[in-house]
This record gives sequence, C-alpha cells and structure tokens, in this order.
Amino acid sequence: MNIHYFRKPDLSDNDPWQDCLFNADTNLDHLTVEPLITINGQPILRQHQSTYLTGKETCRAHHFAKLLASAVLSNQCSTFPSAHVNDTVTVNGPSKTTPRSVLWIDTVNGPHTSAQIYRELAAHATNKDSLNYICLDILGVERDNVYALTRNIEHTINQLNPALVVIDDIDHFMPCCGVNIASEFCRIVRDVTNHSETSFLFIGYNNLSKKASTTGNLGKLLFLSTTNVFSLSTQREVTTARLVRSYDLSNASLNTQVQFTIGPDNLPHEADPQPTTQAPFSDDTLRTVITSVLQPGETIHPDDLLKKVTAHLRQARHHHQAQLLVDQALKLNLLHYTGDPHNNTLTLPPLLNPVHHDAMMPTVPRKSRMP
Repeated sequence: MNIHYFRKPDLSDNDPWQDCLFNADTNLDHLTVEPLITINGQPILRQHQSTYLTGKETCRAHHFAKLLASAVLSNQCSTFPSAHVNDTVTVNGPSKTTPRSVLWIDTVNGPHTSAQIYRELAAHATNKDSLNYICLDILGVERDNVYALTRNIEHTINQLNPALVVIDDIDHFMPCCGVNIASEFCRIVRDVTNHSETSFLFIGYNNLSKKASTTGNLGKLLFLSTTNVFSLSTQREVTTARLVRSYDLSNASLNTQVQFTIGPDNLPHEADPQPTTQAPFSDDTLRTVITSVLQPGETIHPDDLLKKVTAHLRQARHHHQAQLLVDQALKLNLLHYTGDPHNNTLTLPPLLNPVHHDAMMPTVPRKSRMP
C-alpha cells in the first residue's frame, strides 16, 4: 500500500483509489499509532496525530505545552515532582534512551523572551541537540510573508524530523491569511503526520468559548482537523486540562483530566484534587437544624430527613424576611404595635391612615379646555 502525498505529485502508474481501499486482504500491521505522552494512563500526544490546546487567554496552555515538551526532551517517566504520585507523566517510544527532538515555533514572543523559554526547555533535554527553537519575531519584515513562512517551516520539519512540533500560538501565527494558505499549511501537517512519526501540538484560544476566536482561517481548519482537543481553564491558580474531543474515548473521564499549578521553575506541578461537589448545607447550619427537627433516639428515612430540613430552613428564611420587613416599617414610623399582649399585631398610625391622608391633600383645579 502506497500512502500518497498532498503536496507531491505521484507520477507513477499506481492507482491511488486502489491504495485507499481497506479490506480483509490489506496488511495494516505497519499502520500503528503509538502514544508519545501519557498522563494518568491517558494518551495526550500520539505519533502520526495532532493535538489542540484551547481555552481563554488567561489559561495556562503555554505552560502545559512546556510540560509536554520537556517530558519528550527528558525521556523521563515522571515530570510531576510530587512524591505521592508515581508515573503520572510517561514518555513512550521504542527506547527511552534514544534522544527525542522537539521543534518549538514561537509566534508571540520576541528574541529576549524566547531565549528565556529556550533555556527553560533546554534544562530538561538529555541531548543539547534535541531542542530546536524558531523565533518568528526575528524575521522582521519577512514575518508577514506567509508563502515563504509555510515553505520554510515545511523544509525545517522535513530536515529535523522532530518527535514533537509545538506552535505557540496559532492566534499570532498567520491570523490574517486566506483560506488557500490555511489549507496549504493543513496539507503540510497531514503530509508530515502521514509519512513520519512526528506529533503536532497547537495552541489556540477561544475555540470553545462564547468569545470569538482570533485564530483566523488557519485556527478554524486546524481545530477541526486535529485528532485530540484539550480544553484548559484556570481558577485560583489551578489549571484544569480536560480532553473534550478524540476518536479514542475508551479511558475513564477522570483519567482525561489533569490539574496543575505553576511552580517556581515556571513549569506545571501537579495540584491537589479539587472537590467536585459542594455540600448543600454548611456544617454550622446542619448542626442547628438537625437538633431542631429530630429528637434523641428518633429514627427517620433519608428522604424524610431532607424534607424536614428543607421545610425548617424555608420557614426560618420566611420568618427572617418577615422580621426584616417589620423592623423597616417600624423604623420609618409606618406601623405601630397595637399593644395587645395576647396578639402581637401591627396597625397603621391614625395620621398616616389612607382616608385622612387623602383628605389632607389639596385639590388642584383642572384646566378647562379651549373651545
């Protein structure tokens, strides 16, 4: 079976329609998808595939990508430094002693910030030649030449043959390019993943939120063509990465979720699991209500207990609102207590009686109409 290229014409006599047909006689042993990075047993990056990270602009997608890239560069079984978790992040491959290379394409930062990111990634590389970094900001006026940009990136990927290509981010890569250039770059990604063991990792923002995405035509096409999509959200310095789209959903949903914080080394570190559910009542409220609705030694069914607790809280809220209403009316001198010791009722003061109040209002003569 011959896998044809998108961007290279096939001048042989092979019929591509015969190659794309799978049947019982087709040998598919060489068509395998091996996981490159697994977290909690869930493959995050796979060979011959591409992965998309998306979320709000404030999410930590850049740091999560650095975690995955440093794991590929270091070839270590665990990159989360917490002692109570073993083999949380695993690097798979034919041999963990074989250096794997990473090509990082920075579309956002200038050369000074890019140099810092390069040093942070290079500190985890087992081989100094395993990391290659492209800072597009150095190109200057050639930065906006999208035709030369796509062809040089394609040439660099084919020359280096990296295990992982990271583009950070798609929003600033070619946001104003047309559909033709976007389609051409997607064809480049397809040719690389179909004919090599390279895995792609893209970062694009607001592809799943209500806010309009700024990734342009390229982001729209890449988002729809990638195999795995992870959604990232950050709340109170804890970032949650969750798999939202993939052809392989055989793993448990809990295994597809990763929570981390950013450590002093500017890399993700595993965070303690956050509670997924919130108690319906506070501890102090429940201590007070239980002793009010139940007697010592009394037995009750859980459903009946919920009804009694809910009714008691509803009555307490109703009584509290009624008392607030009375206090406000008394403060404004709108109501007075009747003074009956057996019935604590309220009445309207005589001066504010609606009848006397209307009588005290002056009568304004109506204007006569002109004939």
